[in-house]
Amino acid sequence: MKMKMIDILFDKTVKLFKSFEDVISYENGIICLKKEINLSSEQACFLRYLFEHKDKFRKFEVEVDWAEADVSHIVPSAECTALKIEFNLYAGNRFCFYKNEADLFEKLSVFLIQGKSLPDYYYFIEDDFRSDSELVYPSLIKLKIISKWIEFLTKISDIDKKTDDGIALYYFIKGEGDKFAKPLEVKLNRFVDLVNIGEISSIEDISNLISKDESGNLHHRDRQSFFKLALVDTLRRLVKDDSTKQAESVILFSNLDKIKNTYYEHYDIFIHNFAIGEFQLQVEEKGFDYAEKVSAVLNDIQIRLYAIPVVLVSLGALAKVDDIYSYLFIISGVIITALFNHWMINDQVLRLEQIEKSCCFTFEKLRVQGNEKLESCDTLKNLEEIVGNIKSRVADRNTKITYYKLFCWVPTIISIILLFFKESKEILIYINVINYNIIDFIYGICDAIRELTVPGMLNV
Repeated sequence: MKMKMIDILFDKTVKLFKSFEDVISYENGIICLKKEINLSSEQACFLRYLFEHKDKFRKFEVEVDWAEADVSHIVPSAECTALKIEFNLYAGNRFCFYKNEADLFEKLSVFLIQGKSLPDYYYFIEDDFRSDSELVYPSLIKLKIISKWIEFLTKISDIDKKTDDGIALYYFIKGEGDKFAKPLEVKLNRFVDLVNIGEISSIEDISNLISKDESGNLHHRDRQSFFKLALVDTLRRLVKDDSTKQAESVILFSNLDKIKNTYYEHYDIFIHNFAIGEFQLQVEEKGFDYAEKVSAVLNDIQIRLYAIPVVLVSLGALAKVDDIYSYLFIISGVIITALFNHWMINDQVLRLEQIEKSCCFTFEKLRVQGNEKLESCDTLKNLEEIVGNIKSRVADRNTKITYYKLFCWVPTIISIILLFFKESKEILIYINVINYNIIDFIYGICDAIRELTVPGMLNV
């Protein structure tokens, strides 16, 4: 596979540097020839390639035979009397040389802390290490973790300010025991100190706190606040207890596990309290719902019982009616109304019983959930109070319904009593007529039986 241009440039720069051996030096991003040297074929080839791409460097100066050279002068056996190459990291070329890994972290400390990435390629002179080799330094793996943590801490901070030697992060949150929010300042300014920490805690388990996919989550900001609270409280306590006078940044990165554990404790408490709140809300909503249903049953009955006063008013028609048959029609209407009301009330009684059963089932289910997931006795006690209140309301409604059942027959009783007092004579006459007819009917039957039985007895 064809190498990219930057790969070739890095490769030839490293090879040129190594080919000069002791006659070349490197300091602060500048390669400099220490004394004159006759170029070999390999050196001339490498140097010519670099000269053709000198725009990739901040400064590129080469002299052949004490005169400024161009590409035609760079040939084998030519005497190179001066060579100065200055890297242009983060602006031109994307590679650089360092004495060792400590030198890399020292030189790039500010850039790395402020969010810059490592150069695409780099070369450690003392270790003869190229970043494009298969060998991987443990410190470089740790660098990725530290960089992720710095990015994370920066994003959740309230204010981040770049400084001459790194970055300053400010967290404004009220810690435990604080009367008001106090700003906590954390300065990150020596990357090499962070790399030298033994083991850095993983960030993968809490990286979702700054994830865009989680930004719409209901408790996303709450979780960020809990982490800031854990960071502020834990770091203040650790700094106060530290007797070695370490930098706050070192204390911070050395105790990320403790901060995460404190965060999880705060978050677990929040989740528990939130669950209690949700459960409490659910209990209250169910209680209100069933209370409304119980009240609705009584309201439905009361609405239908408005027919009773109407019936009572209509009974006034009895005073103006002289016909017994009209009386019977009115009384029949009153009886039918009472019967329909009675059936309706019985339906509502069944409805109330169903509501009570549903209430008991629902709240028993909530009680089981509460016992399994919650430890709040107050919440469960409130549940018992709501259930007791609903049962009390049901019992009260049942008592009223019993009175309503009796009351719905009152117009019928009144109409019969009025009819009896108003038409007592006609009723007695009617009863006598009925009785006479019944007696006459009975005598007729007896005569018929006698006629059938007496002739037979005579024959015997």
